[in-house]
Amino acid sequence: MPETFAEFADVFSRYGIQGASPQLTERLEQSFSTLPPEVSLSKGAALLTALGEGGYDPDAMAWAPSRNGVYAFDMEVSDLERMYTLFLAGVCSLAPEELAFENIREDTSRVDWEKGTGRRTVTFAWRGEEFTLETEMQNDWFNPRLANELSGIIRARNTGKQLFFTGDGYQECIVFYRDKEWADAFEAGTGIALAESF
Repeated sequence: MPETFAEFADVFSRYGIQGASPQLTERLEQSFSTLPPEVSLSKGAALLTALGEGGYDPDAMAWAPSRNGVYAFDMEVSDLERMYTLFLAGVCSLAPEELAFENIREDTSRVDWEKGTGRRTVTFAWRGEEFTLETEMQNDWFNPRLANELSGIIRARNTGKQLFFTGDGYQECIVFYRDKEWADAFEAGTGIALAESF
């Protein structure tokens, strides 16, 4: 099994996850060397997070997802009003042609912002159908139920692929859109367990 960030980068590239430069792996290796011994974060998951977190698009003046085979996000979300809009954009980036979600609209009119409670919906069009996902507000935390609902919608459309999830042992969610054969091979090659639900 891979042990260093560079080794993980090499293995990930075999599974179609690109973008791990030597500079990135060296920076992460240095960062991990300063962690106290009681902190047990996975190097593989940390590299996937760095590769999948996206970045700032100066042209759009907004966050832009990565397009390298992985999407990762912090479940304690900073952009509360567009929490699930950004999630759908991140999932779409995993396969822009197949997961071409359009006309995304998020409704937070039933949210009590002071209490961090209430219900919210996100609506989107895909493959000629419109879908609305509804979930309970959990302060500034992403509700995994919505990810599972989206996963069910994708599986039901028989694309041959589905969403797979893993984490970093802390609060990152890492998402892939692949077939089961890929997921099984990825688990065997990396030692990183994937789940079909979040």
